[in-house]
Amino acid sequence: MAATTGEKGLLQRPLDLLFFIYFAVHIPTTLLVDLQSLYPPTWVPDALKECLEWYVATYKDPFMGSATPVYWFNSFIACELIAQLPVFFLSCYGLLKNCISVRLAMLAYSAHVATTVVPLLAEILLNPAFDLTRDERLTLSGFYAPYLLIPLVMLVDSYRHISPYLVQSTRAKTE
Repeated sequence: MAATTGEKGLLQRPLDLLFFIYFAVHIPTTLLVDLQSLYPPTWVPDALKECLEWYVATYKDPFMGSATPVYWFNSFIACELIAQLPVFFLSCYGLLKNCISVRLAMLAYSAHVATTVVPLLAEILLNPAFDLTRDERLTLSGFYAPYLLIPLVMLVDSYRHISPYLVQSTRAKTE
């Protein structure tokens, strides 16, 4: 990791603390819940299967644990494993150390995630094929919305952190 951006600890950087918690919580959630559809069924303990089944039955999430494959959603899950999960670990470490270099990974991550959550929300809110009440649609949207809002804030904040270095690099090339 590159140089730190200052001497402030994580607790003195509230937005970074929010991002750290977001990534730290995402690690077990991804490994234990989101990726269940990619694991061989024998790898998933019954308690985790039951937890996912309860969530699907209670909130009628049309994507998680769907009986029929939703291929575009499954491709997002594969991206979560391949591209996002490593960023969760990298970002936790980089935010703890206050490393500027982690901001580029966070910028790429946040742009990717924000653009994947938009179609999820559109489907939940607008797809008449889903047998969901208005309240169920709003509840599900409430579950997914933080994965749009926090990455959008992260995108702007990450750009704010790295843009001075981009300007500095551009100036150095022209001089």
